[in-house]
Amino acid sequence: MKQILIIFICLISWQLNAQENDRTYRDTVTYRDTVRNEIYRKDRGPGRSYRHRRVRTRYGLVDFGVSALSSSTTYRLENGIDPFELRLLKSLNINLHLVQQRVSLADRYVNLVYGLTIESHRYRFDNPVVVLEDTPEVQFEFFEDRKFKKNRLAYTYLSVPLMLNFKSNPKYPYRSFHLSAGGYAGLLLGANFKTKEKGDKEKIKDNYGLNTFRFGLRGEIGYGPLILYGTYALNNLFDPDKDNGYEVTPFSIGLIVWPF
Repeated sequence: MKQILIIFICLISWQLNAQENDRTYRDTVTYRDTVRNEIYRKDRGPGRSYRHRRVRTRYGLVDFGVSALSSSTTYRLENGIDPFELRLLKSLNINLHLVQQRVSLADRYVNLVYGLTIESHRYRFDNPVVVLEDTPEVQFEFFEDRKFKKNRLAYTYLSVPLMLNFKSNPKYPYRSFHLSAGGYAGLLLGANFKTKEKGDKEKIKDNYGLNTFRFGLRGEIGYGPLILYGTYALNNLFDPDKDNGYEVTPFSIGLIVWPF
């Protein structure tokens, strides 16, 4: 049901932004009649030129990508299992940009971009491990005799991105090179760990030692409507006072299909 809801929200977002991007505009050309000494204007016809706005606001843009973890150390449990080994294709990152605003700094070629975003990250573990709740430090438990169809850690942040954006052809965004770089800061909204096996499901809500605040870097690069994004946290996944020595850094890579 939740997946259907997410898809529905994404489709609505796509429709709203598609309608905004597909509007046609007419270029007006000024002519001078040298015989009659008159000036008049004429439309050159519909085109896909960009609206000349210094400030532009959009709502409901969505990022789709994968969430991953990096570390300079390979951690092992007592049985030699790596607790952070992930199923990358099922470890998802979905960002819903509630509002995003762009302010032109140099004739729309250089812009300042900021907004408010809900970040959702899900880590699907490859080994039968569970992150324990209500513990003073991060602890994993290994279940050798259990075959999980799903065992994943999920969490959500409310973040504020701030980036400097460059467009090579702002008048025609569908023929423009796009580059953005900057950072973000976020506040943890909640987390849960979900397991599924033989039809039985269990979801336990806890903060699991996650950092209350997160800050990091974000970059975007692309052409026209096809834009790639990447994020890299500058602090660890877990709170330093609760990480139990697990120093892992979150990062994500994905696709934006609706340009700002």
